Amino acid sequence: MNEQRLEQAADWVDRINDLNDHDREELSLWLKCTENKNAFEKIANVFGDPAVKQALHIYTKQYSLPTPIITPNAKRSRTFSMLALAASFSAIAFAVYWLAISQQTFTPTPIAKTAVKSSLPQLLEAHLGKRVSQLLDDGSYLHLNADSALTAHLLPHSRQIELKKGQVFFDVAKDKTRPFIINSGQASIKVLGTSFDVERNKDEVVVTVYEGKVEVSALDKVILTPSQQAVIKNGHITVDYSQQLAQLPAWRMGWIDAEKEPLTSVIKQLQRYSPMVIKVDNTLNNTLISGRFNLETPQQSLMLIASTYNWKVDKKNNVLHLTLP
Repeated sequence: MNEQRLEQAADWVDRINDLNDHDREELSLWLKCTENKNAFEKIANVFGDPAVKQALHIYTKQYSLPTPIITPNAKRSRTFSMLALAASFSAIAFAVYWLAISQQTFTPTPIAKTAVKSSLPQLLEAHLGKRVSQLLDDGSYLHLNADSALTAHLLPHSRQIELKKGQVFFDVAKDKTRPFIINSGQASIKVLGTSFDVERNKDEVVVTVYEGKVEVSALDKVILTPSQQAVIKNGHITVDYSQQLAQLPAWRMGWIDAEKEPLTSVIKQLQRYSPMVIKVDNTLNNTLISGRFNLETPQQSLMLIASTYNWKVDKKNNVLHLTLP
């Protein structure tokens, strides 16, 4: 059980009182993975909160889920829960470390795995304005951002993904005998088991690593480690070593967190959620934007940007046009 899995479980526990329908469905799917369930149970035991343990039971049983009943004395503030986590994580990390050492020292040679049968290619799609999460048969967990599509083909000696468009966060189950390979058009991405984000745009591919190592191959080849990001354009790879990453990409929570980000990049993210076409005056394209914007309400977010920078939004037919006043 790795530290990132524990952090993901801690985040679910912390937000258990505030989940919407999409979050509850995603948590239920996340808990289908045994390692995720064990991590959630470990964090729940740290809190000793019976309501959290009740939620674990509910979310592992069904997909269409009512909000768990939390008794008044079981509720806690986010600040309190994060302080509790901070106090307990060192103990958890220590326990996990020694568990890993003991397993490494005393576990006998494993029995050979049963041969893996080849499956048919599986098409996964997330339509405009809707994120989709999918657990593959190998235990890998795929999170598709809105307006994204891929095919997954699990073979006996490899796991092949073709990212057709959009953005996907991959939480890949470890399997040294079957590398996980993603064809993103401009680059091939190879891993054995890790967590990373791949975004395929018209003219470039962006790979961001959150855990483990990722091999990116185009005209060049690089190995990325956590907090590193590669941009592949026309076959050439440029690596950014200065990324300050959160536990998960902001889009997974339905937000854009922009820090001096080009306006074109922000608009591209909003467009995935907007049923209306968004157009921007060319004079504004290179403006650097900072702020936090809600992906679920793209038109309101565009209005917020316009208000912040003294621009205006003209709405005509099915087009939102961001212009100077």
